[in-house]
Amino acid sequence: MDEKDFDTLLEQGDVDRLKGQMTNNAVRVKEALSFYNAKKHKIAKEPKEKMVGTEPVNNWPLTLPIQKKIVQSTVAFLVGKPVRLVQESEGTDEAFSEVQKVWKEMRMNSKLLDLMTKFYSETETVIMFRPYRDSSADPNDLSQLNTVRCKVIAKSEGDDIFYRFDEFGTLNAWGRGYLVKTANGIQVEHFDIETANLFYNYTKVDGKWQLEKKPNIAGKISMVLFTQDMWDSFDVDPLIERRETLTSGKAKNNDAMGSPILKLTGEIKNMPEVKKAVKVVEMEQGAEADYLYPQMSVDLIKEEREDLKELINYFTDTPDFSMDSMKAIGTTSGKAIELMFFPAILKSIRNRITVEELFDRMMEVIKNLLAKLNPSKTTLIEQLKRLVTKFEFTSPLPENEADLIDMLSTATGGKPSLNQEDAANLNPFAKDGKDNWKKLQSEAMSSNLDE
Repeated sequence: MDEKDFDTLLEQGDVDRLKGQMTNNAVRVKEALSFYNAKKHKIAKEPKEKMVGTEPVNNWPLTLPIQKKIVQSTVAFLVGKPVRLVQESEGTDEAFSEVQKVWKEMRMNSKLLDLMTKFYSETETVIMFRPYRDSSADPNDLSQLNTVRCKVIAKSEGDDIFYRFDEFGTLNAWGRGYLVKTANGIQVEHFDIETANLFYNYTKVDGKWQLEKKPNIAGKISMVLFTQDMWDSFDVDPLIERRETLTSGKAKNNDAMGSPILKLTGEIKNMPEVKKAVKVVEMEQGAEADYLYPQMSVDLIKEEREDLKELINYFTDTPDFSMDSMKAIGTTSGKAIELMFFPAILKSIRNRITVEELFDRMMEVIKNLLAKLNPSKTTLIEQLKRLVTKFEFTSPLPENEADLIDMLSTATGGKPSLNQEDAANLNPFAKDGKDNWKKLQSEAMSSNLDE
Protein backbone atom coordinates (compact mmCIF):
# COMPACT_ATOMS: atom_id res chain seq x y z
CA MET A 1 0.00 0.00 0.00
CA ASP A 2 1.39 3.45 -0.97
CA GLU A 3 1.35 6.57 1.20
CA LYS A 4 -1.74 8.06 -0.48
CA ASP A 5 -3.84 4.97 0.25
CA PHE A 6 -2.63 4.92 3.87
CA ASP A 7 -3.43 8.62 4.26
CA THR A 8 -6.91 7.95 2.87
CA LEU A 9 -7.51 5.28 5.50
CA LEU A 10 -6.34 7.70 8.18
CA GLU A 11 -8.89 10.30 7.10
CA GLN A 12 -11.68 7.75 6.70
CA GLY A 13 -11.09 6.37 10.18
CA ASP A 14 -11.03 2.78 8.97
CA VAL A 15 -9.14 1.56 12.06
CA ASP A 16 -9.37 -2.16 11.31
CA ARG A 17 -7.82 -1.72 7.86
CA LEU A 18 -5.24 0.70 9.29
CA LYS A 19 -4.11 -1.94 11.78
CA GLY A 20 -3.85 -4.42 8.93
CA GLN A 21 -1.39 -2.12 7.15
CA MET A 22 0.87 -1.77 10.18
CA THR A 23 3.31 -4.12 11.91
CA ASN A 24 2.09 -5.64 15.17
CA ASN A 25 4.03 -8.26 17.18
CA ALA A 26 1.37 -8.99 19.80
CA VAL A 27 1.67 -12.78 19.35
CA ARG A 28 5.42 -12.74 20.01
CA VAL A 29 5.07 -10.34 22.95
CA LYS A 30 2.30 -12.45 24.50
CA GLU A 31 4.51 -15.55 24.26
CA ALA A 32 7.43 -13.69 25.86
CA LEU A 33 5.21 -12.55 28.75
CA SER A 34 3.97 -16.12 29.26
CA PHE A 35 7.54 -17.06 30.25
CA TYR A 36 8.31 -13.86 32.18
CA ASN A 37 5.17 -14.16 34.32
CA ALA A 38 5.66 -17.25 36.50
CA LYS A 39 1.89 -17.64 36.94
CA LYS A 40 1.66 -18.34 33.19
CA HIS A 41 4.24 -21.14 33.19
CA LYS A 42 3.26 -24.56 31.85
CA ILE A 43 3.49 -26.21 35.25
CA ALA A 44 1.13 -23.61 36.76
CA LYS A 45 -1.68 -25.07 34.61
CA GLU A 46 -1.52 -28.39 36.48
CA PRO A 47 -4.12 -28.96 39.24
CA LYS A 48 -3.08 -28.02 42.76
CA GLU A 49 -4.57 -31.24 44.11
CA LYS A 50 -4.99 -34.76 42.82
CA MET A 51 -7.21 -37.52 44.14
CA VAL A 52 -5.42 -40.62 45.45
CA GLY A 53 -8.26 -43.04 46.09
CA THR A 54 -10.74 -40.93 48.02
CA GLU A 55 -8.16 -38.58 49.53
CA PRO A 56 -7.12 -35.21 47.96
CA VAL A 57 -3.31 -34.91 47.84
CA ASN A 58 -1.25 -31.78 47.13
CA ASN A 59 0.19 -31.87 43.61
CA TRP A 60 2.65 -28.97 44.20
CA PRO A 61 2.85 -27.32 40.74
CA LEU A 62 5.65 -24.97 41.83
CA THR A 63 6.68 -22.14 39.50
CA LEU A 64 10.10 -20.48 39.69
CA PRO A 65 10.42 -16.80 38.58
CA ILE A 66 13.89 -17.41 37.11
CA GLN A 67 13.10 -15.45 33.93
CA LYS A 68 12.40 -12.39 36.06
CA LYS A 69 15.76 -12.75 37.83
CA ILE A 70 17.54 -13.03 34.47
CA VAL A 71 15.94 -9.80 33.21
CA GLN A 72 16.60 -7.99 36.50
CA SER A 73 20.29 -8.90 36.27
CA THR A 74 20.51 -7.76 32.63
CA VAL A 75 18.87 -4.43 33.40
CA ALA A 76 20.90 -3.86 36.58
CA PHE A 77 24.22 -4.26 34.77
CA LEU A 78 23.04 -1.95 31.97
CA VAL A 79 21.21 0.92 33.69
CA GLY A 80 21.14 -0.14 37.36
CA LYS A 81 23.36 2.81 38.14
CA PRO A 82 21.96 6.04 36.66
CA VAL A 83 23.16 6.77 33.14
CA ARG A 84 25.20 10.01 33.09
CA LEU A 85 24.67 12.67 30.44
CA VAL A 86 27.99 14.10 29.24
CA GLN A 87 28.30 17.23 27.11
CA GLU A 88 30.80 16.75 24.28
CA SER A 89 30.18 19.98 22.33
CA GLU A 90 31.51 23.42 23.25
CA GLY A 91 29.53 26.62 23.63
CA THR A 92 26.27 24.74 24.31
CA ASP A 93 26.05 25.10 28.10
CA GLU A 94 22.57 26.69 28.07
CA ALA A 95 21.13 23.93 25.89
CA PHE A 96 22.79 21.19 27.93
CA SER A 97 21.48 22.72 31.16
CA GLU A 98 17.95 22.76 29.70
CA VAL A 99 18.23 19.13 28.61
CA GLN A 100 19.52 18.08 32.05
CA LYS A 101 16.63 19.92 33.70
CA VAL A 102 14.00 18.15 31.56
CA TRP A 103 15.82 14.82 31.97
CA LYS A 104 15.57 15.17 35.75
CA GLU A 105 11.94 16.37 35.65
CA MET A 106 10.95 13.31 33.60
CA ARG A 107 12.73 11.06 36.15
CA MET A 108 14.51 9.37 33.30
CA ASN A 109 16.64 7.12 35.50
CA SER A 110 13.57 5.24 36.75
CA LYS A 111 11.97 5.45 33.29
CA LEU A 112 15.02 3.75 31.75
CA LEU A 113 14.85 0.94 34.32
CA ASP A 114 11.19 0.40 33.44
CA LEU A 115 11.87 0.72 29.70
CA MET A 116 14.74 -1.77 29.66
CA THR A 117 12.85 -4.26 31.86
CA LYS A 118 9.96 -4.28 29.40
CA PHE A 119 12.31 -4.43 26.41
CA TYR A 120 14.17 -7.53 27.60
CA SER A 121 11.10 -9.31 28.98
CA GLU A 122 8.54 -8.47 26.26
CA THR A 123 10.82 -7.90 23.21
CA GLU A 124 9.00 -4.69 22.32
CA THR A 125 8.24 -1.38 24.00
CA VAL A 126 7.99 2.30 23.12
CA ILE A 127 8.93 5.46 24.97
CA MET A 128 6.90 8.40 23.69
CA PHE A 129 7.57 12.07 24.39
CA ARG A 130 4.93 14.79 24.46
CA PRO A 131 4.82 18.57 24.97
CA TYR A 132 3.53 19.33 28.46
CA ARG A 133 2.34 22.24 30.58
CA ASP A 134 3.65 22.43 34.15
CA SER A 135 3.26 24.97 36.98
CA SER A 136 5.95 27.29 35.58
CA ALA A 137 4.02 27.90 32.34
CA ASP A 138 2.55 31.30 31.51
CA PRO A 139 -0.60 31.65 33.69
CA ASN A 140 -2.09 34.12 31.18
CA ASP A 141 -1.98 31.62 28.32
CA LEU A 142 -3.45 28.28 29.33
CA SER A 143 -2.78 26.82 25.87
CA GLN A 144 0.98 27.34 26.21
CA LEU A 145 3.04 24.15 26.57
CA ASN A 146 6.46 24.73 28.10
CA THR A 147 8.20 21.44 28.81
CA VAL A 148 8.44 17.74 27.89
CA ARG A 149 7.13 14.55 29.50
CA CYS A 150 7.41 10.90 28.52
CA LYS A 151 5.58 7.61 28.98
CA VAL A 152 6.63 3.97 28.54
CA ILE A 153 4.20 2.03 26.34
CA ALA A 154 4.08 -1.79 26.51
CA LYS A 155 1.75 -4.77 26.23
CA SER A 156 2.08 -5.46 29.96
CA GLU A 157 0.58 -2.01 30.57
CA GLY A 158 -2.45 -2.81 28.41
CA ASP A 159 -1.16 -1.21 25.19
CA ASP A 160 -1.01 -2.71 21.69
CA ILE A 161 1.83 -1.26 19.60
CA PHE A 162 1.59 -0.79 15.83
CA TYR A 163 4.10 0.87 13.48
CA ARG A 164 4.75 1.39 9.80
CA PHE A 165 7.99 1.94 7.86
CA ASP A 166 8.28 3.25 4.32
CA GLU A 167 10.24 1.49 1.56
CA PHE A 168 13.48 3.10 2.78
CA GLY A 169 13.05 1.85 6.35
CA THR A 170 11.99 5.22 7.79
CA LEU A 171 9.25 5.20 10.42
CA ASN A 172 6.32 7.21 9.05
CA ALA A 173 3.54 6.29 11.50
CA TRP A 174 2.96 4.44 14.74
CA GLY A 175 -0.18 3.56 16.64
CA ARG A 176 -1.24 2.68 20.15
CA GLY A 177 -4.38 0.74 21.00
CA TYR A 178 -5.68 0.85 24.57
CA LEU A 179 -8.81 0.85 26.74
CA VAL A 180 -10.02 3.62 29.05
CA LYS A 181 -12.50 2.93 31.84
CA THR A 182 -15.18 5.61 32.22
CA ALA A 183 -16.81 6.75 35.46
CA ASN A 184 -19.60 4.24 34.78
CA GLY A 185 -17.07 1.39 34.64
CA ILE A 186 -17.43 0.98 30.86
CA GLN A 187 -14.28 0.15 28.87
CA VAL A 188 -13.91 2.49 25.89
CA GLU A 189 -11.56 1.47 23.08
CA HIS A 190 -9.04 4.01 21.78
CA PHE A 191 -6.55 3.94 18.94
CA ASP A 192 -4.03 6.79 18.50
CA ILE A 193 -1.78 7.24 15.48
CA GLU A 194 1.11 9.70 15.29
CA THR A 195 2.62 10.95 12.05
CA ALA A 196 5.15 13.74 11.53
CA ASN A 197 2.36 16.28 10.94
CA LEU A 198 -0.75 15.07 12.78
CA PHE A 199 -2.13 13.07 15.69
CA TYR A 200 -5.12 10.92 14.74
CA ASN A 201 -7.09 9.99 17.87
CA TYR A 202 -9.86 7.44 17.29
CA THR A 203 -12.50 6.59 19.91
CA LYS A 204 -15.02 3.78 19.52
CA VAL A 205 -18.53 5.02 20.37
CA ASP A 206 -21.55 2.74 19.86
CA GLY A 207 -19.50 0.44 17.65
CA LYS A 208 -18.23 3.23 15.38
CA TRP A 209 -14.86 4.98 15.32
CA GLN A 210 -14.89 8.75 15.85
CA LEU A 211 -11.86 10.76 14.72
CA GLU A 212 -10.22 13.78 16.33
CA LYS A 213 -7.16 15.33 14.64
CA LYS A 214 -4.50 17.50 16.27
CA PRO A 215 -1.40 19.12 14.77
CA ASN A 216 1.96 17.65 15.74
CA ILE A 217 3.99 20.71 16.72
CA ALA A 218 7.17 18.63 16.83
CA GLY A 219 7.11 18.14 13.06
CA LYS A 220 8.57 14.70 13.70
CA ILE A 221 7.45 11.45 15.29
CA SER A 222 8.33 11.85 18.97
CA MET A 223 8.83 8.26 20.05
CA VAL A 224 11.56 5.64 20.11
CA LEU A 225 10.79 2.00 19.32
CA PHE A 226 12.70 -0.71 21.18
CA THR A 227 12.16 -4.08 19.49
CA GLN A 228 14.02 -7.38 19.14
CA ASP A 229 13.18 -10.86 17.89
CA MET A 230 13.73 -12.84 21.11
CA TRP A 231 13.28 -12.22 24.81
CA ASP A 232 16.15 -12.43 27.30
CA SER A 233 15.46 -15.94 28.64
CA PHE A 234 14.51 -17.50 25.26
CA ASP A 235 17.44 -19.93 25.08
CA VAL A 236 16.97 -21.35 28.58
CA ASP A 237 13.19 -21.49 28.95
CA PRO A 238 13.16 -25.30 28.39
CA LEU A 239 15.83 -25.70 31.10
CA ILE A 240 13.75 -23.63 33.50
CA GLU A 241 10.68 -25.75 32.76
CA ARG A 242 12.69 -28.89 33.56
CA ARG A 243 13.91 -27.41 36.84
CA GLU A 244 10.36 -26.50 37.84
CA THR A 245 9.33 -30.12 37.14
CA LEU A 246 12.13 -31.45 39.36
CA THR A 247 11.35 -29.01 42.18
CA SER A 248 7.65 -29.88 42.06
CA GLY A 249 8.46 -33.61 41.97
CA LYS A 250 10.70 -33.26 45.00
CA ALA A 251 7.90 -31.54 46.94
CA LYS A 252 5.48 -34.37 46.10
CA ASN A 253 8.03 -37.01 47.12
CA ASN A 254 8.67 -35.23 50.41
CA ASP A 255 4.94 -35.24 51.16
CA ALA A 256 4.71 -38.94 50.36
CA MET A 257 7.93 -40.21 51.93
CA GLY A 258 9.34 -37.33 54.02
CA SER A 259 7.87 -38.54 57.33
CA PRO A 260 9.43 -41.85 58.44
CA ILE A 261 7.32 -45.00 58.09
CA LEU A 262 7.87 -47.73 60.69
CA LYS A 263 8.20 -51.23 59.21
CA LEU A 264 7.49 -54.11 61.63
CA THR A 265 8.36 -57.79 61.07
CA GLY A 266 7.24 -60.62 63.38
CA GLU A 267 4.87 -60.67 66.34
CA ILE A 268 4.32 -57.30 68.01
CA LYS A 269 3.06 -57.06 71.60
CA ASN A 270 1.93 -53.43 71.51
CA MET A 271 2.44 -50.18 69.54
CA PRO A 272 3.86 -46.98 71.14
CA GLU A 273 1.44 -44.44 72.55
CA VAL A 274 1.15 -41.32 70.44
CA LYS A 275 1.07 -38.88 73.40
CA LYS A 276 4.28 -40.16 75.01
CA ALA A 277 7.51 -38.31 74.26
CA VAL A 278 9.58 -41.49 74.43
CA LYS A 279 7.96 -44.20 72.35
CA VAL A 280 8.74 -47.91 72.78
CA VAL A 281 7.57 -50.87 70.67
CA GLU A 282 7.29 -54.17 72.56
CA MET A 283 8.02 -57.20 70.33
CA GLU A 284 8.45 -60.97 70.67
CA GLN A 285 11.94 -62.42 70.29
CA GLY A 286 12.98 -62.51 66.64
CA ALA A 287 10.70 -59.67 65.57
CA GLU A 288 12.24 -56.65 63.79
CA ALA A 289 11.43 -52.94 63.47
CA ASP A 290 13.06 -50.38 61.17
CA TYR A 291 12.15 -47.31 59.13
CA LEU A 292 11.09 -47.57 55.52
CA TYR A 293 12.96 -45.20 53.21
CA PRO A 294 12.35 -44.77 49.46
CA GLN A 295 14.91 -46.48 47.27
CA MET A 296 15.61 -43.64 44.83
CA SER A 297 18.53 -41.73 43.43
CA VAL A 298 18.12 -38.53 45.46
CA ASP A 299 21.68 -37.45 44.69
CA LEU A 300 21.10 -37.74 40.94
CA ILE A 301 18.06 -35.45 41.14
CA LYS A 302 20.02 -32.93 43.21
CA GLU A 303 22.91 -33.04 40.74
CA GLU A 304 20.57 -32.42 37.82
CA ARG A 305 18.99 -29.43 39.57
CA GLU A 306 22.41 -27.91 40.23
CA ASP A 307 23.49 -28.64 36.65
CA LEU A 308 20.37 -26.90 35.31
CA LYS A 309 21.07 -23.90 37.54
CA GLU A 310 24.63 -23.59 36.20
CA LEU A 311 23.50 -23.96 32.57
CA ILE A 312 20.76 -21.33 32.97
CA ASN A 313 23.20 -18.84 34.50
CA TYR A 314 25.92 -19.68 31.96
CA PHE A 315 23.84 -19.30 28.79
CA THR A 316 22.23 -16.04 29.98
CA ASP A 317 25.42 -14.58 31.55
CA THR A 318 23.54 -14.21 34.82
CA PRO A 319 25.69 -14.05 38.00
CA ASP A 320 25.09 -16.51 40.82
CA PHE A 321 23.67 -14.47 43.70
CA SER A 322 23.22 -17.41 46.08
CA MET A 323 24.37 -17.05 49.69
CA ASP A 324 27.27 -19.48 49.21
CA SER A 325 28.51 -17.47 46.25
CA MET A 326 28.16 -14.12 48.03
CA LYS A 327 30.05 -15.34 51.13
CA ALA A 328 33.24 -15.72 49.11
CA ILE A 329 33.15 -12.09 47.94
CA GLY A 330 33.95 -10.68 51.37
CA THR A 331 37.60 -11.71 51.16
CA THR A 332 38.02 -11.12 47.42
CA SER A 333 39.90 -8.20 45.86
CA GLY A 334 38.16 -5.66 43.64
CA LYS A 335 39.64 -6.99 40.41
CA ALA A 336 38.79 -10.58 41.32
CA ILE A 337 35.16 -9.54 41.95
CA GLU A 338 35.08 -7.95 38.49
CA LEU A 339 36.30 -11.19 36.95
CA MET A 340 33.60 -13.14 38.81
CA PHE A 341 30.96 -10.93 37.17
CA PHE A 342 32.84 -10.54 33.88
CA PRO A 343 30.28 -12.50 31.74
CA ALA A 344 27.50 -10.17 32.96
CA ILE A 345 29.70 -7.13 32.24
CA LEU A 346 30.41 -8.40 28.70
CA LYS A 347 26.69 -8.93 28.15
CA SER A 348 26.06 -5.35 29.26
CA ILE A 349 28.67 -4.07 26.79
CA ARG A 350 27.02 -6.04 23.96
CA ASN A 351 23.63 -4.62 24.88
CA ARG A 352 24.98 -1.07 24.85
CA ILE A 353 25.77 -1.35 21.14
CA THR A 354 22.04 -1.48 20.39
CA VAL A 355 20.82 0.66 23.26
CA GLU A 356 23.17 3.62 22.72
CA GLU A 357 21.81 4.20 19.23
CA LEU A 358 18.25 4.23 20.57
CA PHE A 359 19.23 6.51 23.47
CA ASP A 360 20.75 8.93 20.95
CA ARG A 361 17.41 8.92 19.14
CA MET A 362 15.69 9.79 22.46
CA MET A 363 18.00 12.75 22.90
CA GLU A 364 17.23 14.04 19.38
CA VAL A 365 13.50 13.84 20.15
CA ILE A 366 13.96 15.79 23.42
CA LYS A 367 16.12 18.47 21.74
CA ASN A 368 13.63 18.88 18.90
CA LEU A 369 10.68 19.30 21.28
CA LEU A 370 12.56 21.83 23.43
CA ALA A 371 13.34 23.86 20.31
CA LYS A 372 9.69 23.81 19.19
CA LEU A 373 8.47 24.82 22.66
CA ASN A 374 10.81 27.84 22.82
CA PRO A 375 10.48 29.51 19.39
CA SER A 376 11.52 32.94 20.69
CA LYS A 377 14.76 31.73 22.35
CA THR A 378 17.04 31.90 19.32
CA THR A 379 20.24 31.30 21.31
CA LEU A 380 18.80 28.16 22.92
CA ILE A 381 17.55 26.84 19.56
CA GLU A 382 20.94 27.44 17.93
CA GLN A 383 22.73 25.66 20.81
CA LEU A 384 20.29 22.73 20.73
CA LYS A 385 21.19 22.18 17.09
CA ARG A 386 24.91 22.06 17.94
CA LEU A 387 24.58 20.17 21.23
CA VAL A 388 26.32 16.79 21.23
CA THR A 389 25.77 14.54 24.23
CA LYS A 390 27.10 11.15 25.24
CA PHE A 391 25.55 8.54 27.50
CA GLU A 392 27.96 7.21 30.09
CA PHE A 393 27.13 3.77 31.50
CA THR A 394 28.62 2.61 34.79
CA SER A 395 28.82 -0.82 36.38
CA PRO A 396 26.62 -1.53 39.43
CA LEU A 397 29.54 -3.34 41.07
CA PRO A 398 31.05 -1.48 44.05
CA GLU A 399 34.11 0.51 43.08
CA ASN A 400 37.30 -0.48 44.86
CA GLU A 401 39.04 2.86 45.41
CA ALA A 402 41.60 1.26 47.74
CA ASP A 403 43.18 -0.71 44.86
CA LEU A 404 43.36 2.44 42.71
CA ILE A 405 44.87 4.54 45.50
CA ASP A 406 47.50 1.87 46.19
CA MET A 407 48.37 1.78 42.49
CA LEU A 408 48.71 5.58 42.31
CA SER A 409 50.80 5.60 45.49
CA THR A 410 53.14 3.01 44.01
CA ALA A 411 53.38 4.91 40.72
CA THR A 412 54.40 8.15 42.52
CA GLY A 413 56.84 6.48 44.90
CA GLY A 414 54.59 7.06 47.90
CA LYS A 415 54.17 10.80 47.21
CA PRO A 416 50.72 12.48 47.43
CA SER A 417 48.67 12.08 44.22
CA LEU A 418 45.64 14.17 45.25
CA ASN A 419 45.62 17.79 46.42
CA GLN A 420 43.96 18.71 49.71
CA GLU A 421 41.13 20.71 48.10
CA ASP A 422 39.99 17.82 45.89
CA ALA A 423 40.29 15.41 48.83
CA ALA A 424 38.07 17.70 50.95
CA ASN A 425 35.50 17.95 48.12
CA LEU A 426 35.42 14.16 47.66
CA ASN A 427 34.98 13.34 51.37
CA PRO A 428 31.73 11.28 51.52
CA PHE A 429 31.02 12.42 55.09
CA ALA A 430 30.82 16.09 54.04
CA LYS A 431 27.40 17.32 52.92
CA ASP A 432 28.94 20.09 50.81
CA GLY A 433 32.49 19.48 49.57
CA LYS A 434 33.22 23.13 48.73
CA ASP A 435 31.88 24.34 52.07
CA ASN A 436 33.95 21.65 53.80
CA TRP A 437 37.12 22.96 52.09
CA LYS A 438 36.37 26.56 53.13
CA LYS A 439 35.88 25.52 56.75
CA LEU A 440 39.14 23.54 56.72
CA GLN A 441 40.99 26.62 55.40
CA SER A 442 39.37 28.81 58.06
CA GLU A 443 40.31 26.37 60.83
CA ALA A 444 43.88 26.19 59.50
CA MET A 445 44.17 30.01 59.56
CA SER A 446 42.80 30.16 63.13
CA SER A 447 45.29 27.53 64.22
CA ASN A 448 48.19 29.52 62.71
CA LEU A 449 47.09 32.74 64.46
CA ASP A 450 46.87 30.96 67.82
CA GLU A 451 50.46 29.77 67.43
